[in-house]
Amino acid sequence: KAMIKKAGTYGYAVDPSYDDVEIEEEEIFSVYLSMNEITRIYYFRGLTKKQEAIRDLFVVGCLTALRYSDYSTLTRDNFSADYITKVTKKTGKKVIIPLHDYVREIYSKYDGEISKGLCIQHFNRYIKMICKTVGLTDVIKYNYTRGGKLVSETKEKWQLISSHSARRSAATNMYLTGRMKTYEIMQLTGHTTEKSFFRYIRISDQDKAKHIAGDSFFRK
Repeated sequence: KAMIKKAGTYGYAVDPSYDDVEIEEEEIFSVYLSMNEITRIYYFRGLTKKQEAIRDLFVVGCLTALRYSDYSTLTRDNFSADYITKVTKKTGKKVIIPLHDYVREIYSKYDGEISKGLCIQHFNRYIKMICKTVGLTDVIKYNYTRGGKLVSETKEKWQLISSHSARRSAATNMYLTGRMKTYEIMQLTGHTTEKSFFRYIRISDQDKAKHIAGDSFFRK
């Protein structure tokens, strides 16, 4: 549809009936890490120095909701006493993010120079193996469509972790606290609509039930 629309703008004759075609967009399956899992990764001992540095960078991503292109390029200049200030690479939008205590510790550990200069492909390989070493081996079953057919797959959780899992984890965990307003989290993630935000975060049916369980509606 995009190509036909573009062709029309250049004066090519196109079939207008394509305007009636509806494209169903399948939601991509992805996982997030709970705060307990992030803490488990952060305090794990037994990694090499290089693995430890990559682990620490990943934890920064898990607690800032920045994309890899942004959390992997943080320098001292982005840090102040209580905040990270960053102009995001993808949108050019300036975000100001409160510092989590773990991020403060990581900043001090590396004197603010937390970037490791790894391309995203190498980073993803390392972070998968780190998560496997930590023991994130829960079995995850999920479905997706391929060639019009429903396909089921089973993988261990570490196999589904990537650099982008950090951003999804941060957004999801912020939402699950129940203390932050959606629009406040969106100011950090850069989402412009609630629809796109709620498609982005990862909350299981059980998480949703826990999130609303404390509401007064369920009390006498």
